[in-house]
Amino acid sequence: MQLFKLRYFQIKRDLSYWLIIIAIVTFYVSKSISETSLLHSLSLSAFILFLLFNYHINRKDLNFIIHYLKAPKLQICLNYNLLILPLSLAIATGIYCEYFFLIHLLVSLISFMELRIKFFKFDIITNYIPSAQFEWISGVRKNFASLCLLILLAIILSPVKLFGLAALFLLNSVFLSFYNFFEPLLMLNPENLSIDFFLKKKISFLISNILFINIPLLTINVIFNPEAIWFDLSFMFAFLLLAASTVYIKYANYKPNTSIKLSIDFLVLTISIFLIYLIPLSIYIFFSNKKKAITNLSYYLK
Repeated sequence: MQLFKLRYFQIKRDLSYWLIIIAIVTFYVSKSISETSLLHSLSLSAFILFLLFNYHINRKDLNFIIHYLKAPKLQICLNYNLLILPLSLAIATGIYCEYFFLIHLLVSLISFMELRIKFFKFDIITNYIPSAQFEWISGVRKNFASLCLLILLAIILSPVKLFGLAALFLLNSVFLSFYNFFEPLLMLNPENLSIDFFLKKKISFLISNILFINIPLLTINVIFNPEAIWFDLSFMFAFLLLAASTVYIKYANYKPNTSIKLSIDFLVLTISIFLIYLIPLSIYIFFSNKKKAITNLSYYLK
């Protein structure tokens, strides 16, 4: 129970009574979704299992847990099963109660999983991604398993009105996470481009990749849900605005060898994907951070 005690004190310190409120809200939201249809119930389960799987393979404390705690995998299994309980109970209280045991079985399998992708050295990545776009090279290597699962999930859910967009949102968010870290000064502008062209090239590469993956899946979504075409278009426009702004926000706050902190601008841009009336504010944030990025980079690129 060592890991359970550690998590208990962390939650007590960080969330306090909010944990109960979050658990209750999660339960009722999950129950409402799972009662809609079998597809929604399965999609919700797959979505939650993917998040847990992604967290498991990327968590940084596994070495500590394995080497310093007793029966580490069993403790991880217990923690994951407790974590997933509000969601599995919500599904169990609906008409698909048989999936309760299946969900906990899959969660237990995840907790005992040791993922080591050694069979593929990713040398082929550099054949398709320019060396100047090093964010993508390191990002794809680090998130390869997550990207494969998310792309598969996005393809499967592409005919479903809301869940298709949710899968795309997660997939695109992984792409944006590639820009969370500030490269060393020597790697900042290896091609010695002008600041304007440097930023445009970064944004162009990011947007091109997002469009290449999103457009076919959004087209499928529109074919099956023609009434959602305007929502899909606004989703794509707002996300492209977020993508371009992400690059500007990164270089507006660039300091070599550090990582970006969560900003209010980024939160507003993300929320505008779902609240269309915030798009004008997002456009202002886009131009504001563009100006800041050019000013900040002029200090480093002389």
